[in-house]
Amino acid sequence: LRSAIQALAAPADAQLGRFPDFVVAADELALDFDDALLMFRQANPSLTTDQDAELKALDALLGQMSGTANAHLWTPRALHTASEWVRVRERAQATLRAFDWPIEPPPPTDNVYVPGRAT
Repeated sequence: LRSAIQALAAPADAQLGRFPDFVVAADELALDFDDALLMFRQANPSLTTDQDAELKALDALLGQMSGTANAHLWTPRALHTASEWVRVRERAQATLRAFDWPIEPPPPTDNVYVPGRAT
């Protein structure tokens, strides 16, 4: 979870650098967080009020950005320019502080991405 939140808190160039060019980086950032959050909550049912609130706020913020009406927010350009991603970075930094985790670049991902073929 920490590395997923650190990735959300990172500058756009660092976020894009985590993934191959053929991957929709913004989408992967949100998916990585969602997957990690689910596993973390199952393993850690007891959180401080502040930690729980920050995780919920970050999750809600990403949820508000979802859907076809917000497709424009999930592009490399949007990671650089959209105010919504500025808010995600700020919220992710607040979440890291709530856990007393460092605000630093995440470790390299060990995920494997395989390009598909257009049909």
